[in-house]
Amino acid sequence: MLRFFSLFTVSVLFVAHFAVAKDNDGFGIGPVLGEPTGLNAQLFWDRASAVDITGAWSWNEWILVSADFQLYDFFLDMPREWKWYYGGGVYMSLANDGHEDNTFGVRVPIGLKYHFPYTIVDVWGEVAPGLELAPSTRGSLQGGVGLTFWLW
Repeated sequence: MLRFFSLFTVSVLFVAHFAVAKDNDGFGIGPVLGEPTGLNAQLFWDRASAVDITGAWSWNEWILVSADFQLYDFFLDMPREWKWYYGGGVYMSLANDGHEDNTFGVRVPIGLKYHFPYTIVDVWGEVAPGLELAPSTRGSLQGGVGLTFWLW
């Protein structure tokens, strides 16, 4: 478990390095609650696209890492604080108990985000239907709510 979180931390720092080097619109990090529960990091490439990485543990005793590319747009005629997003990505889960197999799959996150004006905080919710590809093929469903604290 410690090795997993060390790897996740190094990954977040690696992504943060490129955020500074490319002077992108923002990098944020925060908790996510749901299935799975853990830590989420997000890097905007420009105003409409972002890379989203989650390192989490599942209530089913799994460790999960997911990485998504997301596209953002404003939500209907709502104020600019509201955005919706969709994207595509991959996930890998590692079983903690040794009785289950490790899995790999693809996912399609769809979510809604609200930015609190004059703050560095977003709140968001998403659902991510997916398809487990290994060790067997079957459907999957992930989702949750989270906070993002924008560091820059």
